[in-house]
Amino acid sequence: MAYRSDVVQVRDVRTHLQRGGRGSPLLVLHPEFTAHTWAPYHDALAARFHVLAPDHPGFGSSQRPAWLESIDDLVFHYVDLLDHLEIARVSIVGTSLGGWIGAAFAVAHPERVERLVLAAPAGIKVDGVARYDYFANPVEDVLVHLFHDPTRAAQILPTEYGAEVLVRGYHELTTLARLSWNPYLYDPTLTRRLARINAPTLIVWGAEDRVLPPPHADAWVARVPHAMLKILPACGHLVPFEQAGAFAALAIEFLGA
Repeated sequence: MAYRSDVVQVRDVRTHLQRGGRGSPLLVLHPEFTAHTWAPYHDALAARFHVLAPDHPGFGSSQRPAWLESIDDLVFHYVDLLDHLEIARVSIVGTSLGGWIGAAFAVAHPERVERLVLAAPAGIKVDGVARYDYFANPVEDVLVHLFHDPTRAAQILPTEYGAEVLVRGYHELTTLARLSWNPYLYDPTLTRRLARINAPTLIVWGAEDRVLPPPHADAWVARVPHAMLKILPACGHLVPFEQAGAFAALAIEFLGA
């Protein structure tokens, strides 16, 4: 599927935006470590929808503004992006960090969300369930840990390790730390506010997720009204990358309902 890559000015933030397909607008929010990527699941979604896949501020080729401190700041940024594109309502697909942002967006602006697909979203904590710490492990181990089949990590590894790639990787890790270091990968206020989501919601989880184990999926379903859960076997944390076909089929059926 053909897509184009643009840089749009969203207030004071230069934002890299990939887009492709036609139909109803679909905002696709990437997980950590996969910015600036148009993946097979984007192609599948773009066969039915107008996919908008921005790099979060501070990731990929998007500028990191000085004011970026929290997930709520990203929510305001995406409100501004939709206003810039003159889109009043949108469905959202978000994975991990992107799922956290998508859920926070639906909490704060329910009137702007048609439907919500969350793939192993970060953002809440389950007592007694260990979570993998990105910042305590070498990046090579982190990338492999994202998948059930470690060979699948090759699709998100850089093809070259030049200075530009290394600098961008460090920049993204520092942005991720700024957004999710303390507390680590969750926001207690989000946990309390998930009941405010009124959009139909599909939650998809990998049965072999070693970053946010499947008890997190049950916690999300218990807190989000109108949510349904699908568990994909032989799948780790980055569901749309490890099980692209199965994930896209579930998302398309749900979003088109």
